[in-house]
Amino acid sequence: MRKRKRIIAAITILLAGFALYGYFQYQRTNQDLRNTQADQTVDATTLIREFAGDDTLADMKYRKRILAVRGIVKSVDTTNNGVSVILGDTVQSASIRMSMDSTWKEISTIHKGMPITIKGILNGYSKDPTGLLGDEIVFNRGVLVSHQ
Repeated sequence: MRKRKRIIAAITILLAGFALYGYFQYQRTNQDLRNTQADQTVDATTLIREFAGDDTLADMKYRKRILAVRGIVKSVDTTNNGVSVILGDTVQSASIRMSMDSTWKEISTIHKGMPITIKGILNGYSKDPTGLLGDEIVFNRGVLVSHQ
């Protein structure tokens, strides 16, 4: 009888622990990048060159870090229920896709060809095996730092 009570108590404590952990994970929010210092500021063409040279090394260097990327706007993509600002130059087919934070509403201030700095978290690198579309470096939760 005593052993049974201990087992029931242990299971109850374990379930309560799982419930608390689940509650806190559910309530957790993403870090607001507008008020966060970037780990590093890098030029878009430099970042593209690093990934084109050795994508494994560049991925280890920058993955999941907050970067402020300076570059020229190639285009603004408003498909898929979000906004992405594409950075790069007209010479290279490779680009940087900055998926903007869902709270970002300044799309009307961004135009093709303008210099801009966007802060975001590096999510990955997509190499184009055909060479037709160009490689793409992908960032999430982008926020505008500066533009002209």
